[in-house]
Amino acid sequence: MNDWLNNPWVIRIITLFLAILIFMVVTFDNQDNQADDVGFEFPFSSSQETQVVEDVLVNIEIDRDRYVVSGVPKSVSVTLEGTVSIVQSTATQQNFDVFIDLEDFGPGTYTVPLQYDGISDRLDVSVDPSEIEVTIEERSDVEFEVKADYINEDKLEAGYELTEASIDPSTVVITSSKGVTDRIAVVKAVVDVEGIGESLEIEDVPVRVYDSEGNELNVRVEPSTVDVTVNVDNPNENIPVEVDTIGQLPDNIRMVSISAETEEVQVFAAQSELDDISEIMTEAIDLSEITEDTTVEVGLNSPENVRLIEPSTVTVNIDVEQTIEETIESVAITTENLDNSYTASFVTPFDGEVDVSVKGFESDIEDIGLEDFQLTIDASGLEPGEHQVPISVTSPSDLNAVPSVEIATIRIE
Repeated sequence: MNDWLNNPWVIRIITLFLAILIFMVVTFDNQDNQADDVGFEFPFSSSQETQVVEDVLVNIEIDRDRYVVSGVPKSVSVTLEGTVSIVQSTATQQNFDVFIDLEDFGPGTYTVPLQYDGISDRLDVSVDPSEIEVTIEERSDVEFEVKADYINEDKLEAGYELTEASIDPSTVVITSSKGVTDRIAVVKAVVDVEGIGESLEIEDVPVRVYDSEGNELNVRVEPSTVDVTVNVDNPNENIPVEVDTIGQLPDNIRMVSISAETEEVQVFAAQSELDDISEIMTEAIDLSEITEDTTVEVGLNSPENVRLIEPSTVTVNIDVEQTIEETIESVAITTENLDNSYTASFVTPFDGEVDVSVKGFESDIEDIGLEDFQLTIDASGLEPGEHQVPISVTSPSDLNAVPSVEIATIRIE
């Protein structure tokens, strides 16, 4: 035995065999294609692994010019089991297909298996689900007009309103079964108009298809997006401002004038609304609190459906006048209805004149004079002697006139 081992050729052969064995163990798992050609499993291959590949798309093999299929999931899970290198390579590259073969099927409902292609025979493969129920129907292609559907209209820039949109292309072709296309009620391009304050084009707006109950239908739309030109307008008019008031001025205060410095404001609304607006009222001003000339800033009451009023507040000037008192001096007293056979002379006042105290508002008093007052006493039926007779005052109706002497003493002779 020792002689045999000491033979240099024996040592060389054993060394060569071990080198070849080590090389095959290290490299075998990276030589899957070569191994498949050889057609056997090397006894020293690497350890096993199981990996699940999620969201693998499902292809449908069918005459798409004649039929549409429902019930097919968009994706499935594929479980791969085998040696580590083959499993990892297959899961990473995903150079395989999962499909259902419906080429030989006509309209109807069927349970069919999910198949795969492009995966090494050295792997154990399972697809979840392994089979599905599908419905095949005659294909229907229908052309529909696309309508713009706006959301967040209440969040347009203040003062603006939407007008008719332009859509390009204006129609789309919808493909599905006839049963589904017969249910189509409306085709919409949904546009969010929040913050829009000018006309603009929005590209690649998704097209959505709905039935009469508002349910979105899962159909094929060609093209699937459209370009929508959103057109906005801001109709407005200048509308007169009217001042609104509540309450009454105090008794000693009278209104001279009340007016807004801004006579007109710019009102933004739909034209149909503007046609019905003749005035914009201010918030009510309480007159019971006014005791002197006043300037107040008040808001405006916006009519329903008005989007914007510019400016939103106005300055109101309130001019009032107060009661004042003045004295009209030396107003002569006239004697009336004296018997022609008598004469009368004044004892009190001795000169036949008195002052008249006048109370009234400034504008009523400022232009009055002596000629606006008449003081009289009635001497009808008086006999000779001294008599005390009340003095009557005739004055402008808006004034309160009181003579300084209310009873005159006269002597009849």
